[in-house]
Amino acid sequence: MDSISSPLTGKRVGVVGFNARPIAWSAKQAGASVIVSDYWGDDDLSACCDTWIAVLTPTPGARQRQPLDMPLPVALVDNLLYLAKDRELDLVLIGSGFDDHSEAVTPLEDMGILVGCSSAEIDRARDFDELRKITKKLDVHLPSRRVYESPDELDGESFKFPCIVRPTHSGGGSGIRLAHDIDAMKAAFPERREDEEASPRVVQDYVRGFDMSCSVLATGKTAMAISVQGQLIGMPTAGRNCGFAYCGNYLPSNLSRDVEEQIMKVSEEVSESLGLKGSVGVDFVVNEKEDVWLLEVNPRIQGSLELIELAGQVSVTEMHVQAAHGVLPTQRPILKAGVKMVIYSRRDGEVPNLAEYPNTVDRTPKGVMVNLGDPICTIREVGSSLKKCYARASQTANSIQNGILRVDTKDTASE
Repeated sequence: MDSISSPLTGKRVGVVGFNARPIAWSAKQAGASVIVSDYWGDDDLSACCDTWIAVLTPTPGARQRQPLDMPLPVALVDNLLYLAKDRELDLVLIGSGFDDHSEAVTPLEDMGILVGCSSAEIDRARDFDELRKITKKLDVHLPSRRVYESPDELDGESFKFPCIVRPTHSGGGSGIRLAHDIDAMKAAFPERREDEEASPRVVQDYVRGFDMSCSVLATGKTAMAISVQGQLIGMPTAGRNCGFAYCGNYLPSNLSRDVEEQIMKVSEEVSESLGLKGSVGVDFVVNEKEDVWLLEVNPRIQGSLELIELAGQVSVTEMHVQAAHGVLPTQRPILKAGVKMVIYSRRDGEVPNLAEYPNTVDRTPKGVMVNLGDPICTIREVGSSLKKCYARASQTANSIQNGILRVDTKDTASE
């Protein structure tokens, strides 16, 4: 690295992730030449980088969901290396999709261009036995969890309902179910043929409360929490009626100062104990008694990146690279109020022209078909009041939902 004070200016940076657009936008703003490997291929991705490749090819009149010959994280990395074969990359930044698939980043690690947590550090962060040992000495609770290989193993066990049943590997709330009885727990296991391997599930205590996340910068030895933000999970306003789908973040957290400081301290101590590097996310739930429960550690740049950047006029990607090289900020950023809201379609239909909404990003191209529950864009609002930001985001979300052309309406009109 030529300069730690300005680590991205003039650098050739690869960005890879399930949704790579926010990190790519940040790196480009910081002066980097950016190459992206992404899943979605959204309409505004071109404005965030010099060149990109995506797993999907959004096409008007079609819904893009195609099977892969390899696991998605591996495909994302392979795509990046293919795209960059004639361009020597200075460094690579990873986003979502790799938390439980550290093996996918080893080619980048072997090339010496992966900045942030190594594959071993990713594994350590996702080791819940290790996490339980660390948190025994900290002022935080950890939900009990156990892995079951098949629904038959649930018979004869005693559970506290409701409880969470989730895949051993998941992201963004995918596949997580709330079970109120044993039948619902068994139904959360996928059906499989005799020739298929078992698909185990984790049964975890359900903690009712406010979903939070803490953004941390870590050097491998020391750590500094820079923000605590609320998480929007399963929000009807965002098009998801309950459930556990990630729908964005908001600032401020609206927690008491003592609880927010407790979350920051725990996040720093966990990151230091795990020896993590770069930008790290730690997820929590705070119940009505203000008890703090730690859910998981995400050893990479988080989805809250752009909200923090817009609200604090800082570069999280620059701070990520600096932290990975042993340098932490001298102080936490001062953050305005803000909302990041991921919008999911409330019906099957055709996406309108999202470019008409200047506060949107991750725009699904106009005319692409979406099904109920598909993500279609992200809304960003920053200002002096969380209430006003949320109201503006909700108004935009409602307008977009109303603009989705129903499939049957289109078919009728064309006859």
